[in-house]
Amino acid sequence: MNKKTIISALDDKARKLKILAKGKEAVRRKLAVTAEKLRLKAKQLAVTAKKKETVRHKLVATAQGKEDVRHKLVATAQGKEDVRHKLVATAKGKEDVRRRLVVTAKKLAVTAKEKESIRRKLAVTAKEKESIRRNLAVTAKQLAVTAQEKEDVRRKLAVIAEELRLKAKQLAEAKAKDEAMLASIGDGLVATDTEGKIALMNKAFEEMLGWKEAEIQGKLFSEIVPMVDENGKHMSESGRSINIILKKRVKATITTATSYYKRRDGTFFPVVITTSPIFSENEFIGVIEVFRDITKEKDIDKAKTEFVSLASHQLRTPLTTVSWYSEMLLAGDAGMLNDAQKKYLDEIYKGNKRMVDLVNALLNVSRMELGTFIVDPEPTDILALAQSVVSDFKPQIDQKKLKFSEKHADNLPILNADPKLLRMVFQNLLANAIKYTPDKGKITLELTLSDAQGLVSNAKGQISNILIKVSDNGYGIPKAHQSSIFTKLFRADNVREKDTEGTGLGLYIVKAIVDHSGGKIWFESEENKGATFYVTLPLAGMKKKEGTKTFA
Repeated sequence: MNKKTIISALDDKARKLKILAKGKEAVRRKLAVTAEKLRLKAKQLAVTAKKKETVRHKLVATAQGKEDVRHKLVATAQGKEDVRHKLVATAKGKEDVRRRLVVTAKKLAVTAKEKESIRRKLAVTAKEKESIRRNLAVTAKQLAVTAQEKEDVRRKLAVIAEELRLKAKQLAEAKAKDEAMLASIGDGLVATDTEGKIALMNKAFEEMLGWKEAEIQGKLFSEIVPMVDENGKHMSESGRSINIILKKRVKATITTATSYYKRRDGTFFPVVITTSPIFSENEFIGVIEVFRDITKEKDIDKAKTEFVSLASHQLRTPLTTVSWYSEMLLAGDAGMLNDAQKKYLDEIYKGNKRMVDLVNALLNVSRMELGTFIVDPEPTDILALAQSVVSDFKPQIDQKKLKFSEKHADNLPILNADPKLLRMVFQNLLANAIKYTPDKGKITLELTLSDAQGLVSNAKGQISNILIKVSDNGYGIPKAHQSSIFTKLFRADNVREKDTEGTGLGLYIVKAIVDHSGGKIWFESEENKGATFYVTLPLAGMKKKEGTKTFA
């Protein structure tokens, strides 16, 4: 191998080392510097080689010298080859180091990213902590406000508690007063719940009926205290005022005339009952009933009625005698009378007739109240009876020039009724209409069929009553007096001035007859616009009643 070849090989190696060093970062740069030094060294060697070549030319003669030089150069080349091998090994080592450094750099880059992510997370966490801190600060302020509010509430509750204590004391005092008042009430009092079960009673209740509150509280009032008639027979509970209110829950007070309550021992006594619903904030919560023992009043009333009956009976005979002799004198049986005598005698006869009518009315009332009157029903043509009564009043109708009209249903059945009692009903209703209607007024009589409520009905199967309707356009009944119109001896103020001869017993007798017949009577009226009276009589008719007296 000659020197040029060696030099050329070295140049190639240097170029290769230069190419390899270019791609490396810090290590390859150092290798490039080393390669440059080798190149420079190679140039120096080239110069040296040229010099040696000159020397070789000079020493060509001396072959032995040149051979020695060749050997030296070979030795030198061998040393350089060893150096090159070492440099290659060093380059490989540095490449391994570079690769490890690249891996380490990548790992460091990943670690840096993770640290950045952690830093960002820590920053977010710091923000969250700051937000939480602020929220806690707000919450702390709110808790401080809440604590103040709780203190205010506590103080208010303390005030309310004191007010409740005072209210409880007042309620206790009011309860004690109420209990004292209940204990002092002479009338029987009982309160029930919405089912009619006894919730409260007073001492008078216990004394009248013989029950103790602890024994019957929570039990049905209608079962504990049954209602009976004057003979002790149990009556229907459906028409009882307390049951009506419990069923319909009406906001009205119901007053019941004489009824009878049965005691624990089986005896019974007459009572007057007032029943009212109990409402709390428009919610129905029960019924309260007050009843009064009217045994003494009944005894007094009976004695009074017996006295009236006796007095009326005793007055009837002399009054009848006066009536007979007046009629005889007016008829001329004792000689002719002049006009003045006839006038005075006619006044005596009319006054006596009014007295007889009053005595008869009093006798009828006493017989009804004593229960001695007879009811003897028989098949009666109610239309014919009504028209017969109208015929009796024809002179009075004509005298006042009244416009009298009749409207009757075509299918009125025969009614099983006492014709005397039925006649009295028509007589009183028509007499009042005629008496209290001014001249040239209007009166209407209607007979129709109706349902149980008194409504005119044409539907088959609903008809249960005969409805009598008497209407006029007369003086009417003042609103203030309408609640008393069926009271015994009552007359409204607006008709007393116009007619001083009334007894105030007619409508009382009519109502008693209608009630006994199982019917109803009511009216509609407005002062100075007239009145309309309604009477319903059940198609079943009147029930027979044994007695000792007939109506006068």
